[in-house]
Amino acid sequence: GGCNLSSTVAVASKSSLILVLGREVDSGGSGDIEAIATVELRLQPPDAKIPFSEPWFDKIERGIAKVLNMDVAPKDSHLQPYLSNLCVDQNVRGRQIGKAMCRLVECIARDAWSYEKVYLHVDLENVAALNLYVKEGYEDVGCRWNPFWAGQAAEIGYFVKNL
Repeated sequence: GGCNLSSTVAVASKSSLILVLGREVDSGGSGDIEAIATVELRLQPPDAKIPFSEPWFDKIERGIAKVLNMDVAPKDSHLQPYLSNLCVDQNVRGRQIGKAMCRLVECIARDAWSYEKVYLHVDLENVAALNLYVKEGYEDVGCRWNPFWAGQAAEIGYFVKNL
């Protein structure tokens, strides 16, 4: 038999990789390291839903939407790679670190996990992030997760890149 959304969401809630780029802190050879960039790669249904930091909460929100008969089921119930929480320390921006982190996540999704696409959300008013993703080949999917309780969620772009 096929794969149902409930089991798909359960798998997604346990499928996440967080990458941290660090550098040694110059403090007399103490070996301390500070994070200068992070990015998360997770598996998620491609339904345009903005994921919560706690995957179990996503399951609750999807359940609420289903009870309210909202058409939020993904067109494709197979999990897909999802890039999130890309952050570069403001003191090292402009050094192509964001681009490198994107490409690293894409490489993992394509070469290690054998996927053909990566999805992400971006605040359309965050010009620097939007420009990065567009330059890297991400395209607006055109759909939005917009239940009445999600507030301004419709203003967050949902993008995909074919790898």
